[in-house]
Amino acid sequence: MSVSGMKKQLHKASQLLNERLMGAEGTKMDEDFLRMEKSVAVIHTLLLELLSRTTEFLQPNPEISPEAVKL
Repeated sequence: MSVSGMKKQLHKASQLLNERLMGAEGTKMDEDFLRMEKSVAVIHTLLLELLSRTTEFLQPNPEISPEAVKL
């Protein structure tokens, strides 16, 4: 891990500790951000599935008969 990455993680941990100990409130995310976050999660899942199926299509399993693989 790079030095900048370690600094970032240390800052996150420090901020969380301050929020917990001092009773500070964390940053609230607005509705647009939360909706976009859900959309990105769905798109990420779909892209992983697409990548998996594309790889399977380009490198098929030789033990499966061609009749069993109907698209």
